[in-house]
Amino acid sequence: MIEPKIGAARIEAAEPLVEVSIPRLYAYHRALRAAQGAGKRTITSHGLAAMLGHTIASTQIRKDLSALRPLGRRGHGYAIDPLVDQLAWVLGLEHDWRIAIVGFGYLGRAFAGFITARERRFNVTAIFDRAPSVVGQRWQGIVVRDVAEMERTLADAGCNIAVIAVPAEAAQECAQRVADLGIRAILNFAPMPLDLRGAVIVRNIDLAGEMAILTHRLSLEAL
Repeated sequence: MIEPKIGAARIEAAEPLVEVSIPRLYAYHRALRAAQGAGKRTITSHGLAAMLGHTIASTQIRKDLSALRPLGRRGHGYAIDPLVDQLAWVLGLEHDWRIAIVGFGYLGRAFAGFITARERRFNVTAIFDRAPSVVGQRWQGIVVRDVAEMERTLADAGCNIAVIAVPAEAAQECAQRVADLGIRAILNFAPMPLDLRGAVIVRNIDLAGEMAILTHRLSLEAL
């Protein structure tokens, strides 16, 4: 569970936030920023649900936002500016996060372009690979380093988060190396679980597993 601390200019959460609600809160934050850009000052839960393509029910939105303490009034909606600020604080989007990517093939490269375009607080500052054809290349001014240089160069990059986008057989070793260098949060795209020493936050993203969910649903519909 994640329980936001009380800040001088912040609203204490009414109840602890569970991790399952975090992706929804990020979706609200993204939609509300778009509403801000369009010049809107207030929005209802129904209006926010419409901006999200009705993929999240308005009742769920109200329940999620109530964990931040009431920021809206029935019939009046939510004031967008303070809600955007509160969500940014809860989600840690007020800080600049420096990311190291280990494995810069198709997936690593796509992730780098996507995340830096989507959220300005996420900055890729170190990239590693072992393929001779990739090492030495530049991506937005960053030189792709050989993974053999990780212990020598990663500390200087000041990264908070590492992304593991290497083949499964190399994932455990690479993840442990970045953890040993002080990184405490890892996003793992390799199709295998990680067993790491120390207090490391790991999120496993199995793209093939997600596709299997879709093919399973399609197979059921075909019955």
